[in-house]
Amino acid sequence: MRKGIICLLIAFAVAFSLTAQGNRESAPITQNPGTMSGVLNVWSSGEELGRFVENFNKDYPNIEVKITVVPNSDFVAKLTPALAGGQGPDIFTGESDYVKYFVNAGVWEDLRKAPYNVDQYTDDMWQYVRSVGTDASGSVRALSWQASPGSLIYRRDLAQKVFGVSEPEDVAKLLDSNQAMLKAAAAFKTQGIKMFASWEDIMNMQFSNRKAPWVQDGKLIIDPSMLEFMDMAKTITNNGYDLGVSPWAPEWMAAVEGNDCFCYVLPTWGYQFVVKPSASNTIGKWGLSQGAVPYVKGGTWLGINKDSKQKDLAWAFLRYVTLDSEAQIAYAKQYGEYVSLKSADTALAAGLGEEVLAGQNLFAFYNDQMAKIPSDLMTAYDGQLNNAFLSTVRSYATGMLTKDAAVNQFKEDAKTAYPELSL
Repeated sequence: MRKGIICLLIAFAVAFSLTAQGNRESAPITQNPGTMSGVLNVWSSGEELGRFVENFNKDYPNIEVKITVVPNSDFVAKLTPALAGGQGPDIFTGESDYVKYFVNAGVWEDLRKAPYNVDQYTDDMWQYVRSVGTDASGSVRALSWQASPGSLIYRRDLAQKVFGVSEPEDVAKLLDSNQAMLKAAAAFKTQGIKMFASWEDIMNMQFSNRKAPWVQDGKLIIDPSMLEFMDMAKTITNNGYDLGVSPWAPEWMAAVEGNDCFCYVLPTWGYQFVVKPSASNTIGKWGLSQGAVPYVKGGTWLGINKDSKQKDLAWAFLRYVTLDSEAQIAYAKQYGEYVSLKSADTALAAGLGEEVLAGQNLFAFYNDQMAKIPSDLMTAYDGQLNNAFLSTVRSYATGMLTKDAAVNQFKEDAKTAYPELSL
C-alpha cells in the first residue's frame, strides 16, 4: 500500500510537469454576485463542502456548484490523470496526510496574488491553518474552513470518582505531562477503569509537539518525543491502561456509553463524530480538558486549480467557505464543527454550551487551545511515515519487536517508501 501511494504521488508530479506550461493567468473577479454564473466543479474527499452550497447560492444564485466526493483512499489516484488530461476540477481538496505535497507542487493558484490578494483577509484565520496552506516560498496555495485542535474528551463522573474533581481546569492540572497521565492511569486501574480508549490516539497529541518534522533537508528525523511515545505505548499496553483495541473498533466506539473508560484523546472531530452522536445515557457526563500538551490533528484544505477556466467562480466559493465569518458561523451552528476564522469562533464561544458536555462551550475551550498550538511541522511525507511509525510502535508495544528493532524497522520502511531520504 505504501509503495502504491508514493507511486501515485510521483505520477502526480510528472503529470504536473507536463501541464506546467498551461495558462496560469488568474481570471478577473466579478464583484456583483448576481451577475456571476456558470458551473463550478469541485472535488472533495468528504461531504462537508456540500453543506455550504445552499447558503452560498443565496448570495450567488447563478453559480451551480457540482461537488464530486472521492474517497480519500482513491483521491490522488483519480485526481492525477484528470489533471494530466486537462480535465481537473476547478477546486480540489487536500487532506492533512498529503496536503503539503499539493501545496509545494504548485498545482494550486497563489492566493496572495491579484485578483485574490488573500493577505487582506487572513489575519482573522488561525495561523496554523494558513501556515499549512503556505508553500516553501511563502505563497498561499490553500485555505480551510476548519481547524482541528485536540483535547482529552473525558468522563466527569469518573474523574470525580478517582480524582475527587471533575471540572476541566482541575483535571488538566492532574494530567499535565506524560508521567502524570501514566500515574493517573494507575489510579484508574485500581478502580477497574481504563484510562484511555486506545494508546494509538495519543500519537495525535505527541505528533503535534515534536521539535522537528519527519523530514528536514532530505533527512529522516525521529524526534525524541516520538521515542518517548513508544515507551508510553509500551507501558499502557503492559499495564492494561487502555481497552486493548485500535481506534474505530466496536469496543472503542462502545466506550462512549460504558463506565470503564475515562477518556478519548482526539481532536475536534472526535467529539463531533464519536462522542456526541453516541452519547445517550452519558449525556452531561463528558468534558473537554487539556492533556499533557495542546495539539492539533487532521483537517481538509482546498485550493483553486491553476488551470481552471472558472477562477472567478472558484474564488467566490473558496472565499465564501474559508473567509466569510457569517458563513462559518451559520455552518458551525448547524453542524457543530470548529471553524478556521477567529471571529467566528469568538462569536460562537459566547453562545450556549453543549448538553453532552454538561454545558461546556467547545468553542471557548478550543479557542484557548488554538492560541497555544505549536508551529506547523507538517510535511508531504506525513501520511506514509505516520502509518509506518504507528505500525512499528504497535509491534514494540505488543512485544513483537524490541525498541531498537522497531526503530530500525521504521527507518527501513521510510527508506522503502522514499528512497531519496537519508537516514
